Amino acid sequence: MERSPAPDRHIDAAKRRLGHLAGLAAKTLEAERRILAAAEDRLGQVEADIQKLRPRVVLDQDAAEDYQRLVLERGQLAMVIARARQVTPQ
Repeated sequence: MERSPAPDRHIDAAKRRLGHLAGLAAKTLEAERRILAAAEDRLGQVEADIQKLRPRVVLDQDAAEDYQRLVLERGQLAMVIARARQVTPQ
């Protein structure tokens, strides 16, 4: 009769896998934090650019197009920031 593998081998393998997963989780969390910081920085720049363009949008077509592009980007950044805040503990 053949013996089944030692339970210790399975436990050791499970511990290695869990250690690997913990490492991946830490890297993912750090990436989310970097994404959040970059998105918040960019949002500040976009808000400043929007404020500069606002007085010219009625008279300057190029300014109006830039304004629309920035408003769209601001919405996208808001979604990225909200998602990153959901997955990163404060």
